[in-house]
Amino acid sequence: MSIDVGGVQVPVSVIIPAAGTGTRMGGGTAKQFLPLRGEPVLVRTVGLFSRCPLVDEIVIAAGNLETTRQLVGHLPKVARIVPGGQTRQESVWAALQAVHSRPRIVAVHDAARPLLTPEVLEGVLCAAALHPALVVAVPVQDTIKQVDDEGRVVATPDRRALWAAQTPQVFWADVLVRAFRQAMADGFSGTDDASLVERTGVPVRVFRGEPGNIKLTTPADFRAAEAALEGGA
Repeated sequence: MSIDVGGVQVPVSVIIPAAGTGTRMGGGTAKQFLPLRGEPVLVRTVGLFSRCPLVDEIVIAAGNLETTRQLVGHLPKVARIVPGGQTRQESVWAALQAVHSRPRIVAVHDAARPLLTPEVLEGVLCAAALHPALVVAVPVQDTIKQVDDEGRVVATPDRRALWAAQTPQVFWADVLVRAFRQAMADGFSGTDDASLVERTGVPVRVFRGEPGNIKLTTPADFRAAEAALEGGA
């Protein structure tokens, strides 16, 4: 339950921010609690890390503490469930404070990404032995247009240089803590954890993931995930 970094066994902590309300799904239930082939999304996601032999502990930042405890509090390696924040960034920071002693490798993963494969998970964790910051990502397949406020195309970036970021995003703990502290000092809010690390000058590398590692955001995403699980059954 650790990664060999230069001959030292470094434990792995997983942070799962699960305080979102999932408003784009409609209805009154947060998407991480919705069923996916009969099992709540959060249970499927946490299970991915519970079963991973490289993971030492799981820390969840939750909005609904009672429901989260009932669903996943008993699962292997779930060490702590802490109150989440108003934003994803606040939730990750809250969970990061609950991570056990450092040095550590810390993986941050979306609660609503239950289709991560063991191969990608173990691959990116092992790569953290060599790199202090990693983002699971896939090459962009579509042509991307940059537009201005009036909807006019101003540029067409070379898609060969574009990757779509996913999770997990994996960091040496001291690198991630320093990035969060700097962001808080500057009042900076990023769209993912890697964007905070990028600001500190630490190089962030991509680890090639899989297109099927989708984030469940809309009803169409749930239908796609159901189909993927059915096909893999």
